Amino acid sequence: MPILTVFYIKVILSIFLTAGVIWTVWKPAVLSEWQRKNDTLAFGLGFLILRLIPWIAIFIVLNQEPRGDVPFFFYKAEGAKAGGFVYRDFWSYHAPLFAYIISLPIWIWHNARAIVLFMVLMETLILWLTYQTYKKEKSDALQATFIYWLLPASFMYILIDGQEEVWFWGLALLMWRHVKKKPVDYEVGLGIIFAIALLTTKATFVFFLPPLLFSVRKPIKMLLVMAAIGLPALAFLYWRIGDLFLMPIQHTEQLMTPNLFSITRPFIELFVHIDHTNSTAVNWIGLIITMILVSYLAYRGRVNALSHTLPSLFISTFACMMIFQASAPGAYLIAYVLAVVFEIVDLKNNKHLLILLVLSWLTVVQPFVNVWIKQPDYTNFSMLTNPAYLGELCLQLVNVACFFWVVVKAAIKIVTPNYLRPA
Repeated sequence: MPILTVFYIKVILSIFLTAGVIWTVWKPAVLSEWQRKNDTLAFGLGFLILRLIPWIAIFIVLNQEPRGDVPFFFYKAEGAKAGGFVYRDFWSYHAPLFAYIISLPIWIWHNARAIVLFMVLMETLILWLTYQTYKKEKSDALQATFIYWLLPASFMYILIDGQEEVWFWGLALLMWRHVKKKPVDYEVGLGIIFAIALLTTKATFVFFLPPLLFSVRKPIKMLLVMAAIGLPALAFLYWRIGDLFLMPIQHTEQLMTPNLFSITRPFIELFVHIDHTNSTAVNWIGLIITMILVSYLAYRGRVNALSHTLPSLFISTFACMMIFQASAPGAYLIAYVLAVVFEIVDLKNNKHLLILLVLSWLTVVQPFVNVWIKQPDYTNFSMLTNPAYLGELCLQLVNVACFFWVVVKAAIKIVTPNYLRPA
């Protein structure tokens, strides 16, 4: 199917999904009643209607091939299934165990579609655990669940493109539940979960480490636990494949959109030219800014217990990463949008919902537009005389503005003493 046709279908689907969000907002009492009386059935029906049946329609009935990163996922899953050693026998920009995890479904059905279904099931598990965590405190938790399902971004990136970044929130959620269950001496559990995250997802999860170390009571203890797991793993990798385990870091050399660098590049290029020879330096600058900013928020947030601040710390970390990291693609929104819906967005506030929908739509539309106009690098202002370039840059500007809004809302929750927050 031509890429333009796929885009038109995505737009039409997004219109229907947005209508579903609007209906959900208009009928909070219905969902609140379902939450009180039979939330398990409602959740099951939501999964069936908004995930499983669409997956069957797209990949079985219409016989469409998976897109996005799924073909590359399938390549590495095949390599893992065949007994290959990651980084040596097949390429991977993920953590060492990721390829072996996503190879599990293709033992049952040797097809890339099985990986998409696996991603959908993982998302559903994480969403169910999120709902179970929040429903004790939020009467609109089921409404938030359906709004998340209906967001164009989550629908497209999980159901069609099989993105795995929602696993980030799943691991952070496990940390949060551990802290809530064990509010004192929780560092061992956090260290174990964080080490597992670095071995199973992506190296970018390490962005979440500085704010955690500023927030926990015994950071050295947490680091020692991580080292006890991570250092033997690194030693084993080095023994088997040398420095090939550094392969995921090479991915940071690419410059992507939208972020603060991409929208200010015409101005930056007046002073310094950026190309493949110095793009890594741009990413290092973004990394340092992100680390400093989220660490400062974490330090300010010590007025509250980690059980109150951890979700917002997670959100601010990866929203800041998307603002300042020039190699962060728009798909990274999937890493934290589920947490945003439950933690940041006031479902009774139309402005919040509008920004959430705009951000979700932009995550679907802007990457396509960028690719359609040949992924231009805006190295000078004269390029913006082209209406297509100017329009795409405006999409990026609005997108980054939404990221900033998310960071501000998360920061307020982090630094405001819990006893001063409205009930």
